[in-house]
Amino acid sequence: MTGTTDTPHSQHLAHLATAGELVAARKLDEAEGEILRALAGLPTDPKALNLLALVRYKLGRLEDAHSTYREIAGATPQDAGARRNLGLLALKLGRLDEALPELEMAVRIAPGDERAWSYLGYTYAKKGKAVEAAEAFRRAGQDALASQLEQSAKVQRSPPPLARVAFARPVALAPPLPAPAREGAEARAEPRVEAPAHAMPAPVVEALGPPQPREVEPIPLLSFVLSRLGQAPAPQPPTGALRLTISDEAHARADAILAGAGELKWEPGFRRAQGRCSTERLGDEERPYFRLTGAGEIWIAGAPGRWLPLRLADDVLYVREDRVLAFEGSLTWEAGTVPNAGLRMLQFRGRGTVALDLRDASIALKVTDGKPTLLAGARLVGWVGRLVPHGERLPGASPFQLACQGEGVVLLDAAAE
Repeated sequence: MTGTTDTPHSQHLAHLATAGELVAARKLDEAEGEILRALAGLPTDPKALNLLALVRYKLGRLEDAHSTYREIAGATPQDAGARRNLGLLALKLGRLDEALPELEMAVRIAPGDERAWSYLGYTYAKKGKAVEAAEAFRRAGQDALASQLEQSAKVQRSPPPLARVAFARPVALAPPLPAPAREGAEARAEPRVEAPAHAMPAPVVEALGPPQPREVEPIPLLSFVLSRLGQAPAPQPPTGALRLTISDEAHARADAILAGAGELKWEPGFRRAQGRCSTERLGDEERPYFRLTGAGEIWIAGAPGRWLPLRLADDVLYVREDRVLAFEGSLTWEAGTVPNAGLRMLQFRGRGTVALDLRDASIALKVTDGKPTLLAGARLVGWVGRLVPHGERLPGASPFQLACQGEGVVLLDAAAE
């Protein structure tokens, strides 16, 4: 009987199959390694490249994902999905002039792609092109958003009042010019007639509709921890709201959600363990969490001066479940409890934003290996680093319920509830 050996093609397929299983289990770093092994044999395989781009996107590495989609588009210029994703990533990176041609090309290649039309509508709206944005949203099936933008455009394009000069002689201003003709999704800059300074029309409403609250920028997790250790300036309390742009998924607590827009699907949020969703709800009856999927935006805020959005960059953060206001789908996350203590915790890994409810001025304590630290359970907020908190039963009377071992920083409330 003759033996058999794996061919490069079979090895390639095996690596991709393993990568798919790892992605399903949300083990994204390991999945990326398997995909790169697959690409070592077939470096231009579209399926492997698309999976690699998706994994890098879910890891929060937007620039890397963008480069991978650029490679796919270079090899297959008529790949509408690659063009759409290139435009989406450029939009998330704030590069509107780069996003626009990619999304316009995507809808030319695939006129029925509603997601591409929706992303194109957001791009037009952010560039102040209300008419083109409304047309794109209409093609995306978002009629309510389109109508709102069309109404806004009518307000802006209405003729300004007559200007008067000396001796009250009226000078008629030319009416607004019509929108230029467009071919398909391509649009040119829309001319506008300037009105007198005292009669300037209202600005074009962006895709979210009415004027938005002041946008809060997340701060790096490391900066936050160092500030709580007294080694860096303390961040200023937020005075606005956090905007989360959703293209895959996100989770948010009901009492933290201010507004939402776009084609979003709202579902109950469930806890996740070992990469799989359980039947146990996130949060409680008074403050349940929602899982949002689709394309759109939500605005998040906590109690004034008592919340903070943090940006993780390949960090690991453990935090009490009841202190989480919202988090992005680009983060890998798991739910669990502190052993022998019953405290419900969430673990976050990777790159993305998580907003925390900080009810009091939190402080940080450094924990070193070989020197366990005792903690009051009610004061625990979370920790970073290789720490292992667990319930501790101490003989006699004691204010402590937890012991913490390992290397890292533990976050505590400065005042009892």
